[in-house]
Amino acid sequence: MLRIVFLVFLVLLPTTVTAEAFDVTPAAFGKNQFLVLCYHAIPVKGKENDPYTISQREFAQQIEYLKTHGYHFVSLQQILDAHAGKSSLPDQAILLTFDDAYVSYHDFVVPFLTRQHIPSIVAVIGYFVDHPPNKIPEPIMNWQQIREVAKNPYVEVVSHTYNLHRAIQYNPIGNVGPAVNILAYDPVRKRYETETEYIQRLRQDFQEQEKLFVRKLGFKPRALVWPYGRHTTISEAIAKEYGMQATFTLEWGFNDVRTLTSLHRTMVESLPVEDTVENPMRDFIVNIRQPEWQSKIIRAVQVDLDLIYDPHSLSQTDKNLGLLIDRLVRMGVNRVYLQAFADPDGDGNVDSVYFPNRHLPVVADIFSHAAHQIAIRGIEVFAWMPTLAVTFPDKAFNAQNRVLEKRDGSIHQSTSWYHRLSPFSDPARQRMHELYEDLASHAQIDGILFQDDAYLNDFEDYHPQALRAYREHFGADFQPHNDNENHQLALLWAHFKSQAITSFIEDLKTAVRKYRPDARFARNLYASVLSNPESEAWFAQNFEDYVKHYDEIVVMAYPEMEEQPNSLPWLESLVEKVHAYPGAINKTVFKLQTFDWKQNQWVTSQKTLERMRTILAAGGIHLAYYPDNVFKNQPEERQIRLEMSMDLIPRMKK
Repeated sequence: MLRIVFLVFLVLLPTTVTAEAFDVTPAAFGKNQFLVLCYHAIPVKGKENDPYTISQREFAQQIEYLKTHGYHFVSLQQILDAHAGKSSLPDQAILLTFDDAYVSYHDFVVPFLTRQHIPSIVAVIGYFVDHPPNKIPEPIMNWQQIREVAKNPYVEVVSHTYNLHRAIQYNPIGNVGPAVNILAYDPVRKRYETETEYIQRLRQDFQEQEKLFVRKLGFKPRALVWPYGRHTTISEAIAKEYGMQATFTLEWGFNDVRTLTSLHRTMVESLPVEDTVENPMRDFIVNIRQPEWQSKIIRAVQVDLDLIYDPHSLSQTDKNLGLLIDRLVRMGVNRVYLQAFADPDGDGNVDSVYFPNRHLPVVADIFSHAAHQIAIRGIEVFAWMPTLAVTFPDKAFNAQNRVLEKRDGSIHQSTSWYHRLSPFSDPARQRMHELYEDLASHAQIDGILFQDDAYLNDFEDYHPQALRAYREHFGADFQPHNDNENHQLALLWAHFKSQAITSFIEDLKTAVRKYRPDARFARNLYASVLSNPESEAWFAQNFEDYVKHYDEIVVMAYPEMEEQPNSLPWLESLVEKVHAYPGAINKTVFKLQTFDWKQNQWVTSQKTLERMRTILAAGGIHLAYYPDNVFKNQPEERQIRLEMSMDLIPRMKK
């Protein structure tokens, strides 16, 4: 009787704030779109320093808010039926999910929701039921309790894997990461797990979970919640093999019934204690009304790992890394473009890397460690990688797959400073695909920054496969060349080459997404592509194409390199040109040079600060700089922190 009274009290508990208390325009649901909310433990009281534990009072307020603001609760079955075309979802559809199967789901959540005819999903980690981990907010349900809730028509019991909700070692230094989306490192045998072993490990877990569900509950799970939201293209394929009709991550945003793989979920978190009195529903309402992950202002530093690496001491390398990270945190940046390749002479031609792979020598296996240490301090890490300027140990391979140019009537290897592979070469494409796949399988990265080596000048490319591609595309044999006699043909040729490079990079994206399906991609762009409309013929780079194909465009706004003595008006003009393309300013990062390579000296920090402010005053949003030297304090931290620190900048609104 006391439980019933308590539940009624919670149902009738008024929502103390309304949506109108927050200046957030609600995002519109499309037809058959839905949101998924992710909860964990719901005890009587919240847990201090545990943002994932929501008190029963908070939970009741949130449900009441949803009920009174036009949202409609749906079940997994309704979503499956809509996916199959049997029905449609109601407007503003919401699916509730509860991870880890805490006992409060049995004792409180199910009775509370059942009285209101609200469906929900509970995700069970099979191994944890009989072997609960330490330091959990409350006990996990036993099998009898799970069987009880499974019989409830408003409950769907799904898999949270058998025992993949844990961390595993994934590099020799000892960093650990989610078991689902990384290749394990065996410190005893001193070797990495192979992809075949990785697949076998995942399949074995699915088999154990399926057998356990059948034995304990009498049915197989038909949906899966990925631990920590992490997954790979490989793991999604295995989930499908084992009958998973829907899978869930922790990416934010709307879902559409047309695709039930890697469904987004909005994590519901408790507010800090000091905020709960004045604004008890603040974050919940904002996240519900604007569920798409908000575009954020980017403040990025492009970092040379060559500078941090000490070939004589791993311990010193780690100390150097600590100094760098402390500097980045003090400046408040939120993004690092981290060098994944070795280039000690700085010529951009890559013949070794900092991660294990099939094709290039490994100077030191430290990239995944550096990325890990930066990420745990709350900074995104994009791997800065070469695209075409790679030299493999196989000299014959390099010779057969290089970019060729035609000058003075003869065809020979390109004389450009970048020794590039031809983007038209199938063997080159395959080898680079494998290199990127190896990077993604060993490092927890948020994305990729493609180096500025992805270009073809007006004398390139005369590789045999390039000429064959021209013939197939244009329907005739010809010798394309950018001369004044056939200007139109030169422009067509340049655009065709630009598209070929884009196609090459799209394949590299596919390689990364095999292990990092949520990775984002940025590409360096020469400023002259923006400032001079004829420059596509020089580089086979096209800004409009970049806007379509990349999450971000990193414009190398390098006044000294571009020989622009009046740097401030020139920077203003770059921002103005970006604004001419609809939506492009939100995707464009203006990267300033902090070192003058021609004069071999640092650009003064005061000048860098003036350039940053000029870009922002002209309407630019995102800033980056390169290079950085933690040992010389260049650029000077004190000078540029105000413009670089995300602690001092409000989040963008879409």
